[in-house]
This record gives sequence, C-alpha cells and structure tokens, in this order.
Amino acid sequence: MPSTTECTAAHASREVDPSPTLHVRSRRFGSFEISRASIVEIPQGLVGFPQLRRYVVLEHRPGSPFKWLLAIDDPELAFAVANPCELVAGYEPPLETAARLLETDPNDIALLVIVTIPRDPTLMTVNLMAPVVVDLRTRRARQIVLDLPHCPPDFLVVPSRVAARA
Repeated sequence: MPSTTECTAAHASREVDPSPTLHVRSRRFGSFEISRASIVEIPQGLVGFPQLRRYVVLEHRPGSPFKWLLAIDDPELAFAVANPCELVAGYEPPLETAARLLETDPNDIALLVIVTIPRDPTLMTVNLMAPVVVDLRTRRARQIVLDLPHCPPDFLVVPSRVAARA
C-alpha cells in the first residue's frame, strides 16, 4: 500500500482544470475557445475512429444546413455533418430506436449524418446508414448502424435542395 506521501504526489499531477472553456487550435478553423459544456462525448467513438471520443459541433455559416463535427483531441479531423431531415425529403429517422440506445426521450435527441462532398458537389452523399444520435440534455452521443434498405451509406443528396442554403 502506498504511503500518504506517495499517494499525494501521484495525485498532484492530476489537477482538475477549473476553466469553463477549452482552447482549440486547428489549421482549418483557426484558434478558438469552446465552452466545456458544448462538448459532445461519444464514448465508443465514431466508426473507424474509436479512440476519438470528444467532439464539438461548429456552424459552417449562418443558415447553412451543414455543420462541422470537430474532434477535440485531434482538431485536424472534422466531419461535415447535417440534420438528415433538412437534406432528404421524406426521411423518417428511427427516433425510438435511437432514443432507446441512449436511454433518453425521443424529444431530447438530435440526429446528424456524415456528409461526403466530392469535387463535383452534385455527387454529394450522406450516410443514412450510420447516423450520429446526440442526447441534447447530456451531450452524450452514439453512432448507430442501421440495417434498413431505405438508409444507405451513400444516399445522393439532391443538389437543388441544398445549393441555395449551403
């Protein structure tokens, strides 16, 4: 059993940062402060990025349906995301399933889908198969993988719906 001195010394290096903000620096977005309360925690990470668990949602520009999901622990990594209901006509998200997985009320969740924007924006797609479900109360999220025929990983977005608002 460690002595009191060893225990105190071991814990001295683990001070809690009392600051309500966190400084983030990224080549794409520059240097800025975010509120710690705005951090979205994804305990299992995103598919392909299990080690990255803390994100912040950044606006693309006012009125745009697009946002950025920036990895706080690797700020050079950001995903273009959007609310699928704003881009896909008739999309019926599986809110009950998503809420059950997060153990929350369906009214307390938001859905984001990852957007792929190639050089030719008319070929833009969204991943309806693996939406990110965010509990707006707790700021915890989870990427769920759906096995539904109407939710492909590369749903082509109709450019005319997006062009005026991007």
